[in-house]
Amino acid sequence: MKKKLVSILTAGAVATMTLAGCGGASDTATGEEETASAETSEGTAGSEDSTSDAAIDMSEEPYEIAVQFIGLNESNNDLEAVEAAINEITLDKINATVDLQPLFIGDMGTTTSMGIAGGEKMDIVTVGLVYAMSSAVKDGVLLELDDLIAERGSAISEVCSTVEAAQRINGKTYAVSGYPYPAVAGGFVYNKTVADKLGLDMHDGMTIDDLTAVGETLKEHGMYLTSFSNSAQLNFKFMNSVDVYGASGDYGVVMDPSNDTTVENVFATDEFKHYCETVKTWFDNGYLPEDQMTDTTSVQQHFANQKVFGTSTAYTPDQIAVWTNPDFETGIVSMSNPIIQTSFAQEMMLGIAATSERPDKCMDLINLIYSDADVANLFNYGIEGTDYVAVDGTDNVITYDGTANADHSGYYTSFMHFGNPTTRHIVAPLTDEYVNDLEAFNDSAVVSKAFGYAFDAEAYSTQAAGISAVLAEQLPLLNAGQVEDVDAAIEKLVGDLQTAGIDEVIAANQEQLDAYLAGN
Repeated sequence: MKKKLVSILTAGAVATMTLAGCGGASDTATGEEETASAETSEGTAGSEDSTSDAAIDMSEEPYEIAVQFIGLNESNNDLEAVEAAINEITLDKINATVDLQPLFIGDMGTTTSMGIAGGEKMDIVTVGLVYAMSSAVKDGVLLELDDLIAERGSAISEVCSTVEAAQRINGKTYAVSGYPYPAVAGGFVYNKTVADKLGLDMHDGMTIDDLTAVGETLKEHGMYLTSFSNSAQLNFKFMNSVDVYGASGDYGVVMDPSNDTTVENVFATDEFKHYCETVKTWFDNGYLPEDQMTDTTSVQQHFANQKVFGTSTAYTPDQIAVWTNPDFETGIVSMSNPIIQTSFAQEMMLGIAATSERPDKCMDLINLIYSDADVANLFNYGIEGTDYVAVDGTDNVITYDGTANADHSGYYTSFMHFGNPTTRHIVAPLTDEYVNDLEAFNDSAVVSKAFGYAFDAEAYSTQAAGISAVLAEQLPLLNAGQVEDVDAAIEKLVGDLQTAGIDEVIAANQEQLDAYLAGN
């Protein structure tokens, strides 16, 4: 049972990195870089952190705010109790209550857009993940937020000041980032217990070639290095600091985003060829399972069951907490330099439904999440003493161990990442040094020259569909190293992508990016 639930937990980690390249892949964020200044008025009742926000009418009937609660298949038996605990605070501070509405991540886009079209009650919605902010704007889901933030969102303006550009489309703010410290690198999470036993050299800055030597040692001891399954994602991005447009580079990739703004076809590059050649070596040498293409078991489950040594993932200072396993110690190493790019800042975002009856109350709640650590902790972790406990000897570290929620059946979501990360709780094995580590990691990151920009692919839907179909058919075999000849397979892939229109799409992406840069 524990292993099954750990696989659910770790799925969130891979989803994060898998989707990091597609968060804003279908619109152009051409907003100005200036921070909207909050208008000074009466202090927000009950909120000591929001003294510059518009006054809240505490005499009116409390408004119930419907809040999407995105998850996988967690039971969340304590959901109502957490909701009640949140309401005790929100009633006093913003004269509102919340109604947490569970929604499976795979249904985000369809459920949200159809709900808006059908007139269902929706207030605060989540975008990013599998439903890009840009797509939500095109679907008419999101309300423009600039005036509301200026009037009622001083905490949001402060906490998210560094990612404001990524919150905009065509100069207008539509959602609030869940990652105000958006630096991310490619990483490889691994079984540290096995690594220590075998004396494997796992260190930050490892390359794909370094993993080859690890794979050889693991083979001698009957364990696979990793598995890629039947995946059409751009696994190459986990090991290189690149800026990806489209889920798998469908619209091009900037190969050196800190120094260059040239959009390229990544599949035609020497770097991608080397990646494919190395993975083929892994497969031919027996470092990867032979049944990758047909095995329906996820790599997360194989990792939890110790069939594979590790897997690619996002690398951030808190990522290791997501991969914690009760049966062995886990470790994580970086495989590329940290970079600040639009896609990760847009990975998880809170927006206000365009049909909300009380956008002002929604903004009050979002601002409270970013200003009040108690509220943020309830949303992110549940109730202390029930869903988690504090770690003795620490200031802000919590654990699920020893609670009824140790198997994450009480209150848990893989996709809640909102509030101020420097004030809310952190999960063991992270330590009180996390905030310093987070700030240092972001300070060390390079900023993509295209930060704030996202490609508008609306006029290229036909080409996009063709490109996606080609990648879905051919990329999994290259990812898994299961091609007879790498050169021939890449040549066919590039040719078929060109036939589908990738050159035209990349040219359009370059034109839009150049225009964005010229205007900023």
